[in-house]
Amino acid sequence: MKKIILILTTLVMAVTAKAQKASIESLREAELNRFKVMIAQDEKGLDAVMHADLVYNHSNAVTDNKASYVGSIVSKKTIYASIESEELTPRVYGKFGIITGTAKIKNQTKDGSFTFNHLKYTDVWIFQDKRWQMLSWQSTKILN
Repeated sequence: MKKIILILTTLVMAVTAKAQKASIESLREAELNRFKVMIAQDEKGLDAVMHADLVYNHSNAVTDNKASYVGSIVSKKTIYASIESEELTPRVYGKFGIITGTAKIKNQTKDGSFTFNHLKYTDVWIFQDKRWQMLSWQSTKILN
């Protein structure tokens, strides 16, 4: 597990170093990398990708700030088993980026079973300190 976290942390650093410019491609990479560090429960990676002013609105109407959201992942209160990006449309406006998309989320519960959510989301980012940082997330469940 430590080896996986080390590899993912290295990946975060590589993506962060590569993202020296606010571009559509670097924003797309930041989003996909965020999914990876969420699954890995990588506290350093999460800290790097989440802005201090993060507002994370879950599809069940619960709202987290950066500390509570990162804390829920690191403490394993929330376990992301997989995140499959189906649609991801990044747009860049100066130092701000907006992503709209859909994703399939697989969470592991305390008893080891899994829950599944199909989400449509809007994600707002800011390019600050030479990297993209997520400012806001809002998602809605897609009913199948």
